[in-house]
Amino acid sequence: MMPWAAGMAAALIIFCAGRWTAPRDSRPELYAPQLSDVADEVRAALYEPPPGHGVIEVPSTVRDARGAVHNLQVDGRRFNMLVTRAGSARSGDVHRSVQHDHVLSGRIRVTTREHGRDIAREYGEGESLAIPAHVPHMFEFLEESTILEYWDGPFEARYYRPYREQVDAATRALH
Repeated sequence: MMPWAAGMAAALIIFCAGRWTAPRDSRPELYAPQLSDVADEVRAALYEPPPGHGVIEVPSTVRDARGAVHNLQVDGRRFNMLVTRAGSARSGDVHRSVQHDHVLSGRIRVTTREHGRDIAREYGEGESLAIPAHVPHMFEFLEESTILEYWDGPFEARYYRPYREQVDAATRALH
């Protein structure tokens, strides 16, 4: 990662933690809706990720052929900074909480499953997006990119088979 990107990412993390960290109600049911809230056609394609997915020591860095995921925690909120090669894909999952992403550099395509259709949108440097809870999504990296992501509640994921198969195929192609 470029030195300026590391500094910008650190500043963004500090800004986000100070600006968006709010006191939480102690009732967990407010932050963990049931998976029954996903669309029926989506629920049928969900499956448990392999052991360890999401249960990652924080802080840590996980590296593979796609690049690196830097796992951080600030004021009880989990942040991931992803530095990813062009041609890679990530995610292919669905969360119980809203996922927020900010593109620090590069260009990405995010595909979401909405109302029975796949919707693809592109985002570039400086742009942000929010993926609603219970919406399957997949990231394709059109350029080498650095993105910052966090969730409104605890991190928890289920894989969405149609997208996860694409992510796995893209990852195999990098080897």
